[in-house]
Amino acid sequence: MDGVYNDDQAARGKTVYAQSCSNCHMDDLSGGGQALPLAGEAFMSIWENQSLGDMFDLVHRTMPQDKPGSLTPEATVDVMAYILQYNQFPSGKDELKTDPELLKAIVIARKTPPKQ
Repeated sequence: MDGVYNDDQAARGKTVYAQSCSNCHMDDLSGGGQALPLAGEAFMSIWENQSLGDMFDLVHRTMPQDKPGSLTPEATVDVMAYILQYNQFPSGKDELKTDPELLKAIVIARKTPPKQ
């Protein structure tokens, strides 16, 4: 929830997603067939408490399914930024980096309600 990507990066990621991911994961990120959903509660049930490093490793190694490993590291984090934006994680001022140690340190978590 700390704004680990910025809006420009998410916009680039949306373009890459449309070209490389939407055929299987759908335009609305709902998934279909063997393609996992990348939005909403289904996304959180898969990725909650996992790191962006885990996501990067999976996406970079195995996607797109018809050309695994063809996304550059930069395109991979751009797509991840778009997925985070689509799931209403807040943007920040800096871009998400491809640094494995940094990505491992960022954990996907639900927004906690404010304390009363």
